[in-house]
Amino acid sequence: MADNGGHEDAPPNGDHHPPAIVANGDDQEPAANGDDQAEAAANGGDQAAAANDQAAAENDQAAAANGGEHEEANRDLPNVAGIRAPRELRRVEVDALHQVLLRMPAAEVARCSGVCRRLRDLIATDSFRRGHQRHRSRHPMPLFFYRLDHWAFPDRVRVHLRAVDVAARETHPVICFSHADADLRSADPRVFTIEGSCDGILLLSYHTRLYACNPSTRRWRRLPPLHDDHVIVGFYGHGAIDEREYRVLYHTARPGCRYWVFSLSFFPDQPPRDIGRPADLEAVRAVLAEGISPSYEMPPVAIAHRLHWRAQAASLNVLVFDTVAESFGWIPPPNQQEGNQMIPVEGDQLLEINGRLAMTLVSQTTVDVWVLQEGEAWEHHYQISLPVDLLNVFGGYDDEGFVSAAVFAVSQERNVLAQCPAMMLQCDTEGNVLMFYSLAGHLTVLSRYMLQESLLAHAFLPMRQEDAIDGDPPFFQVGLNTE
Repeated sequence: MADNGGHEDAPPNGDHHPPAIVANGDDQEPAANGDDQAEAAANGGDQAAAANDQAAAENDQAAAANGGEHEEANRDLPNVAGIRAPRELRRVEVDALHQVLLRMPAAEVARCSGVCRRLRDLIATDSFRRGHQRHRSRHPMPLFFYRLDHWAFPDRVRVHLRAVDVAARETHPVICFSHADADLRSADPRVFTIEGSCDGILLLSYHTRLYACNPSTRRWRRLPPLHDDHVIVGFYGHGAIDEREYRVLYHTARPGCRYWVFSLSFFPDQPPRDIGRPADLEAVRAVLAEGISPSYEMPPVAIAHRLHWRAQAASLNVLVFDTVAESFGWIPPPNQQEGNQMIPVEGDQLLEINGRLAMTLVSQTTVDVWVLQEGEAWEHHYQISLPVDLLNVFGGYDDEGFVSAAVFAVSQERNVLAQCPAMMLQCDTEGNVLMFYSLAGHLTVLSRYMLQESLLAHAFLPMRQEDAIDGDPPFFQVGLNTE
């Protein structure tokens, strides 16, 4: 169930019913007394309880046989050893529980782990966490900020980052804090910035510091300040998910940029590697020398083992980085008819649709979507109508009638998010507004990043909130005081 955190998400008709969760940790049923046990036995409850105890014992034996491989995962879960599963829950088959939990957001899963030992042990298994990661990776959530629209507290950094569950039409808190910092007497949004997102891990910069963190597990790590003297342009995974290495691609300052690869997974043992400007075409090398746009301005789209950026410098081509070969190339953009000519499309957004690269073009009233086919041929896939009247109401057009709202297409639902100054609208292909997102006194700011929730534990993210020192932001503070 989403934590609304005091914001005012509401559908157009004012009604919104969040989905029920399988078990509510606040409504735990007490252990049955003698009479209840007799009744439970008549209903098969004792057999279910016995099966549960046996399953728990088998889990413990398996953990011991594996050297306690999920002991680290258990460290962050509640101690529920003395809490017996509610009677109704004990009657539910493990496979059914598994399937329900797989489909729940990470925050809901974390709450369920505090209900009873049966749920906690299921959630703690490596197989469940990998299954949950695979399922959630198919439903990435756009990230956006609520930002204060005044400068009343110039010596406080206020961050309210949320994720949009497009299918459920609700938002979830990701990182929320209000932090006094005498060295940061500015409300500059660049004080706290998303530099990358991959497999549930966020790469974040906070002033001159750089961090990697997983909001779902609340684990994080300090990194060298690559963003301070260089430009981060990509954050990606290398290799199979079971043994994936996470890397940062960045370049030196202009002119004559050179590109480097930093391994987050092997830091500090492995230093960054200089890969130069690897490209077969001189025209591509010329673009690279000018420098790729920072990832916080133009996040690349990762598909298979390639990163893709919108047109850079004077070129209209899509820039591509092969993360295996560590070389750059490009793909010509789609063309569209303009009068008697076919002209290249200078797209507004790249995204992934069913494992393929897609590009959008935003006009005053529509969003056109092309998808890359085999042989680098583009096909016009569909068109989304924008809610013109409501965009006018909420300041989505400038004085000349052009779209000033940031428009972000979401592939899995064929929806768009339209960011107006104080309101974000979720719309379908026909231009119907499905949901409004706003918070009183705040601006809405789309990050253009997506979050794929993951409960997987990573050895290179060892820190918890209590490991923070002076200067570290309180990443995972629940709730945000906006007074």
